[in-house]
Amino acid sequence: MTSFYDEKVVIITGSSMGIGKSLALLLGKQNAHIVLNARNEVKLLATETELKAEGCSVISCIGDVTKEEDCKKLIDIALAHFGKIDILINNAGISMRGMVEQIPASLVSTIFNTNTIAPIVLSQKALPHIKQTGGSIVFISSLAALRGLPLISIYCASKMALTAVAESMRIETKDHGVHIGLVFVGFTKSEKEKTVLNSEGNLTFLGERKGIFYNGISDVAKQISKNIKRRQKQTVVGVSGKIYYFFSKFFPRLMELIIIKSQKQLNRLSK
Repeated sequence: MTSFYDEKVVIITGSSMGIGKSLALLLGKQNAHIVLNARNEVKLLATETELKAEGCSVISCIGDVTKEEDCKKLIDIALAHFGKIDILINNAGISMRGMVEQIPASLVSTIFNTNTIAPIVLSQKALPHIKQTGGSIVFISSLAALRGLPLISIYCASKMALTAVAESMRIETKDHGVHIGLVFVGFTKSEKEKTVLNSEGNLTFLGERKGIFYNGISDVAKQISKNIKRRQKQTVVGVSGKIYYFFSKFFPRLMELIIIKSQKQLNRLSK
């Protein structure tokens, strides 16, 4: 049976672990040509080896997408190996923890450079080639983009900005047959190695997240794949995510009260 992804060339940033890795494996098994990207060479090459063992067509491009020259290198490598680009999935990102008053300007720049500016620059470089294939550019966002939340304010802001970028690009590329997708991910189980930046700008381990309200990483990957195949404008992942989206949109005051109460409980527990 022919797969939607047969012979499609897919670039996935932040694909050495987590959602990006799971998505690469999912699409690779459906006969896509996968271009992996991440900064950590050891993890990236291990992921490439794992995908090849599963029979996937895959190459790796080690690089930091916050650097314009690395964005160009990623596009050039994809074209050199596979001759075209069908899909770009802007998945690389980083979160943070800290009160607004405690966050230095350098940390604000780091978050926006990774979560907002890098996807914009990479999309700019990929777009001429994706116009030729009538393919997709997908931005992996977060439920945190729906409203400002305590302790992750800058992360929320950086993800909110992606909504404006995606909506603008969707209109600008309409006549070229390009699909611009936006996926709101949240309440997702994380790997033990996942890190976030604290208010001093230092990486700290987030800790493994699990429970019935959290989506599995492979389930999130399937939802992203569905967004691409159906060329959907927006996808909210999971039942818990849809509930959060509904109440944030239609009952914002109630959501604020719930968040305030939850934050007070967390503050008491941390004392």
